[in-house]
Amino acid sequence: MNKFFNAVLRNNALVAGGLLVARLLLAVPFLTFGTSKVLHTAQIQQYMVAHHVAPNLVYLTIVVQIGFGAFMAAGYQTRLAAMMLAGFCIIATSLFHTDFSVAGELAQFTKDLAIAGGFLVVIAQGPGWLSVDAYLEHNRQRRLAYEPQPSQHRV
Repeated sequence: MNKFFNAVLRNNALVAGGLLVARLLLAVPFLTFGTSKVLHTAQIQQYMVAHHVAPNLVYLTIVVQIGFGAFMAAGYQTRLAAMMLAGFCIIATSLFHTDFSVAGELAQFTKDLAIAGGFLVVIAQGPGWLSVDAYLEHNRQRRLAYEPQPSQHRV
């Protein structure tokens, strides 16, 4: 089995493709539920009030979910997006999914923590070369290669 994983991990295209798929899978729920909050803001605010959370925080939630979800999907400012979404998962599940006597709450709680763990892996690994971050870094390196370097000789 190690031979298989070693072969896969040495193939940059497979690793980059896997990281792209992972970023997309992590982003989809945030884009979906952020959009749902836009379409059903009043109902979400009622849910928030029922959990003793300020209802106007729904707007910040929408920005975080859609904004950083889109960043994650594109691979732009990926580590920042992963950190923000991991924090969101931990905070939201701590506020809304701690009544384990209600059916499904334990599953929701542990799922959100697992998603936060996925974001921590993205922070550690980075977005891969199929990302806006990699494209921008490549262009930055190219510009640096063509800029004149300061002289090393003292006058």
